[in-house]
Parts: sequence; structure tokens; C-alpha cells
Amino acid sequence: MANKFGDQVKAFSEKAKAMQLAIFRESAQRLFEEANTQEGEGGKMPVDTGFLRNSRAASTEGMPADGAMDPNVVFAGMELGQTVWAGWTAVYAMRMEHGFQGADSLGREYTQAGKGFARAAAQRWDFIVAEVTAEVKGKMA
Repeated sequence: MANKFGDQVKAFSEKAKAMQLAIFRESAQRLFEEANTQEGEGGKMPVDTGFLRNSRAASTEGMPADGAMDPNVVFAGMELGQTVWAGWTAVYAMRMEHGFQGADSLGREYTQAGKGFARAAAQRWDFIVAEVTAEVKGKMA
């Protein structure tokens, strides 16, 4: 005779783990998409040529560099609790995020305010997770 209660607990546990994984992956991806949303479309990412926006990269091995994997691929393969590094490989990405005042390596003077596109998205982490959780619950109910 099958252990009906045990089978139900096991099924619930497996479903809960699948939901956690889906929430983890989708929340990370959504946070990065929000950080990469350009000004004029509801985001804070400055876009002139599109190079910064298109330099997005992610890795589970360490800070991404040129040639790193597409963040969507990395996020889709993450496991619960796994560390992922995501960012932009354009050399001026940190200046655009945090701002810059002074001379660059070519002697050009700048007084540029930071846009805070990554920080603004990170500050919304709890809200992003809550939104994704509600969506996943609705799909897996």
C-alpha cells in the first residue's frame, strides 16, 4: 500500500523547490533587465550609441569580461543559492553608474553626474521578487 500522505508531502516539496528555482532565476533576470532599461522607456540607463547597454554580460565564474555569456543564458542555468556576477563590460560603465569628476586618461575634463541605473534596480529587489512570486504562484497553482 502506497503511503498517500508521504507521496503528497513529497509532491508538495518538489513543487515548492521548482517554484523557488523559478522565482530565483526570473527575479535575477528581471532585475538585470530593469537596470538595462533605457531612459525614455522608464529606466535610468543612458543610451547614446547603445554600446553600454549592449555590453551587458553575466558569469557564474567571476566578474564578466568581454566575451562573457549572455545574461539570459546564465540566469536560465543558475541553481538556488548560486552566485552570479552581472554587469556591463564597457570601460565607462562605472562612470555612467556613479558619475565622474576630473580628467580622464586623455586629459579631457568631466563633471558628470551618475545615472544610478544598477543601484536603482537593486533597490527594487524586494518588489521584483514579490512580483515574480505572485506570477509564479499563479502559473504553478
